[in-house]
Amino acid sequence: MLNPDGVINGSHRCSLAGQDLNRVWNCPSPILHPSIFHTKALIQYMVEILKMPPFSFIDLHGHSRKPNIFMYGNNPLESWCPTDIANNSQQSKTFSLLPEILAKSSDSFSLKDCSFSITKAKEFSARVSIWRQFKLERVYTCESSYFGFDFGSKAGTQITITDLKRMGAELVEGLVYLKEFNKTTNLPDETDQKI
Repeated sequence: MLNPDGVINGSHRCSLAGQDLNRVWNCPSPILHPSIFHTKALIQYMVEILKMPPFSFIDLHGHSRKPNIFMYGNNPLESWCPTDIANNSQQSKTFSLLPEILAKSSDSFSLKDCSFSITKAKEFSARVSIWRQFKLERVYTCESSYFGFDFGSKAGTQITITDLKRMGAELVEGLVYLKEFNKTTNLPDETDQKI
C-alpha cells in the first residue's frame, strides 16, 4: 500500500499532504510523494541497472462509479498521442492477455468493463507513466467497485472481502499462467478451462 497514512485518515487518493498520489507518477517529489518516488526509483533500478524489468505492474484501486472488477491497460493504437501509434510497429496484443485470462478463469472479473485507451488526462497516472517511461507491456490499473456486480451469478450482490481475496488469488494465478505462455500472442486453448 502506497498511501497508508492517507487511507487510515479517511482519504482514498490523497496523502496527508493533500496530494493526489495517482496523478504524480510522471515526476514524483521525494518530499511530497515519497512512496511514489521510491517505488518508481525501484522500478527504474530493476529496468536500467539490473536489466530485469518487472513482468507486470498492477496498480490496485477502488472505483466509485462503475460496478464489477475490471482493468485499464495500454493499447498504443487507442492512444491520444500520435507517437504511440507510430511506434507500435509490432501491434502486440500483450496488453490484453491478462484481462482475457482473468475473464476466462474468474467469475468475478468483467472483461466488458475493461478499457485499453490512453487519454491525455491519464498521462500522470501510474498505469500510463510506468508504461511510457519503462516500456513495460503489462501495466494495468485493476479496479474493484465500491458497489457490487451487475453480471453473472453475482449480479446484484455487493463485492465482499472474500470476493476481493479470491480475485487477488486469481490475479496471481493469471500472472503465473501468462508468464508460462509469455512468448505467444494468442491465448492457448487451455484458457477455456479454469486455471
